[in-house]
Amino acid sequence: MIISINSSIKREQSRRTVHTIRPWIIGLMLFLVIALPLTSASGNAASYTLNIFGNANMDEDIDQADVSYVQDIISGNKQSTELADANRDGKIDALDVEQIESIIKGNARNLTIIDAQNRIVTLNLPIEKAVGVNTGAIEIIRDIGVDLNEVFIAASSYALENPKYFSELKGKASNKYGSPDYEALAKLKPDLVILYKKPYKEEAFDKYDAIGAPVICIDCFNQEGLDGSVKILGAIFNKREKANELIDWYHGYIDMVKERTKGLDDSKKPKTLFYFSPDFYYPVIKANTGQSGNSVMVTEAGGINLAENLNATVDTAEVDREWILTQNPDVIIGSVNAATSKSGYSADETKAFGYMHMVLDKLLVDQAIKETNAATHKKIYIVCTDLNRGPMQAAGTVYMAKILHPELFKDINPEDVLKEYFDRWQGIPYQGIYIYPQVD
Repeated sequence: MIISINSSIKREQSRRTVHTIRPWIIGLMLFLVIALPLTSASGNAASYTLNIFGNANMDEDIDQADVSYVQDIISGNKQSTELADANRDGKIDALDVEQIESIIKGNARNLTIIDAQNRIVTLNLPIEKAVGVNTGAIEIIRDIGVDLNEVFIAASSYALENPKYFSELKGKASNKYGSPDYEALAKLKPDLVILYKKPYKEEAFDKYDAIGAPVICIDCFNQEGLDGSVKILGAIFNKREKANELIDWYHGYIDMVKERTKGLDDSKKPKTLFYFSPDFYYPVIKANTGQSGNSVMVTEAGGINLAENLNATVDTAEVDREWILTQNPDVIIGSVNAATSKSGYSADETKAFGYMHMVLDKLLVDQAIKETNAATHKKIYIVCTDLNRGPMQAAGTVYMAKILHPELFKDINPEDVLKEYFDRWQGIPYQGIYIYPQVD
């Protein structure tokens, strides 16, 4: 028996191409689904839909439950869903069951997803010639056991400038974030280009389409999108089991922090200012708002982000010194990019400590910042932006908890979490400078 997709879904699909989508319709449909409470197979609370066609029951994974769901649609016992048409042929039938089973077994010849820009993208599998503009995605792909040297033919200039961290990418072509060389890229004939959730406007999808390069946008910096991103990459590279293990690992630390801080009264939560890139923007002060991953870490670690509700459509807001004095933060966190002379895995220890110390000193003599509780009680820290990238957020959240509530986390050394991450997931020895001054 063959069931045609209901008219509203069918009309919607007819308006789409493989690479384009009307975002407001999918956004509305996903909002309605996300509103439903879900529980993941790994035991973690889930509040998202895994955006892979074949996820017929619209939960957080593709499994045998989706096979049963499609069979119920075919028999007339359930209504069709947005993701039930696994092979995207406009009808629900036994071929969709076959596609779902092939995804589960890891032998699917193609995979269709909805990416972080709400674009429907179909990929031919296996992926053998990938271009990684999104450094966080490259890192996750290595986390789940993919050999970067075998899969990637080009990577971001940021990744290539960190040879200690991404040694497998040495000698690969560069595809610069924000200004790709489409002509050079066309010669490489990639079968996948991975961009950030919000690509630069110069990275035009139609230009990638013109050279036949399938593009997906992946969110690796916000916890609410991270689980789905890890699972999508796991499905693309046939590492679904490893992806689930990775999710369980970082949720173990993040959930531990949330459990210890969940009962805190607001009066016990330090008022926190997260200053985005003071080394670059100072004397302008850009505070991370509630739209940022840094804000999520502050909240989960038992703090109050003073800029939570400022400029709510973007992840930073410019604040003046009068606002700083009025808000009087208890803790100030400044972030600096990872680089050889600044912070992170590839940093020269002496240069990085000197650089982060210089940034801290600049804040300590600022006319407003020096009057805050944070300055008085020596609660100003400079951290590496890598601590908010992908699964490394586990360590970032523990660092944040240690800063905000040292008495609640006396038994935990955040550096141990980083060491575990590099050893277990990245397969490289721990090194680098990630915070100044140090916390134990």
